[in-house]
Amino acid sequence: MSLLNRISAWWMLGGVAVIVGVLIFGPSKHQSLSWVFSHRINNSGFSGHMYWFFVLPLGFLLTMYTFTGYDASAHLSEETHNAERAAPRGLWTAIAYSAVGGWVLLLAITFAATHIPAINAGGGGAVPIIETSLSTTLAKLVLDISTIGQLFCGMGCVAAASRMVFAFSRDGAVPGHRLWRRLNKNKTPTWAVLFVVVLSLIITIPALFGNKAGLPVAFFAVTSITTIGLYIAYILPVFLRWRMGNKFEPGPWSLGKHYRWINSIAIIWVVICVVIFCLPTSPAAVPWESGFSWDDFNYAPLVTIALALGVWIAWVAGAKNTFKGPVRTLDDPDVGTPEDSALMPTS
Repeated sequence: MSLLNRISAWWMLGGVAVIVGVLIFGPSKHQSLSWVFSHRINNSGFSGHMYWFFVLPLGFLLTMYTFTGYDASAHLSEETHNAERAAPRGLWTAIAYSAVGGWVLLLAITFAATHIPAINAGGGGAVPIIETSLSTTLAKLVLDISTIGQLFCGMGCVAAASRMVFAFSRDGAVPGHRLWRRLNKNKTPTWAVLFVVVLSLIITIPALFGNKAGLPVAFFAVTSITTIGLYIAYILPVFLRWRMGNKFEPGPWSLGKHYRWINSIAIIWVVICVVIFCLPTSPAAVPWESGFSWDDFNYAPLVTIALALGVWIAWVAGAKNTFKGPVRTLDDPDVGTPEDSALMPTS
């Protein structure tokens, strides 16, 4: 995992640089500056006035989905020197670098979108742009880099999610926590990993049935689900800090008095995005319309509601009695011991 993570970091940085370079020098022509920054296209099937209220906000999913994972600075704070300064600095710089690098990449893709009819026929998105603007060899290069990058992202997601399942199970906050916190002989939380992988497979089952138009509807839904879940988790401490007001004791790195308006904007922004990402993406995905099709249905709100309901039931059914806050391993000697890991597989 350590080796793959190091490879992943360099792959992401180098891969983005290669893709941007290919999209700059590979296409025979590019769109104009005015087209990139002023031209509007509404292929959603909804009326034209919905562009500003639906199509444009829905595009935020692309950036919101990629603006995740920087909270790793907080997860690793206990293993960091001068954590009270290094952790927030790492979080802030990660966001800044991601914003600049991501914007450059999106600009490179948009400038390469010259074959509009073919891109629309392919359902829009980056893949049709790459396939129509580049030679077969260069298109394969870009897509291979992206595919391997997705595999690295998946690995990182499993690692981060299983780490959270283990941490909350150690604290007694998850149903069946005595199972999910068990370690194998290599001190790996195998059961927590299996929990995450199986749950991830379940919510992607609709992808097996495909879509008549060839659009990755299930991928869009899963992307929305993960983004909604992550940002609800991100915004909770922001809201709690805003609610505490002057009672909160800030550390050496803080927003000072600016937290009042910054936190307010952040809360409103996340609420808007959660609503937008739960909406149908086309008229065929609207359940009460005559042309409704399950192939186009955005099941993100159903999964989000089910997960929220599950969390509430778990809390009422027992977590409120077993969860007393974070537990240090030194304070809970059963975690990771042979007794606690008795039912763990050995490999």
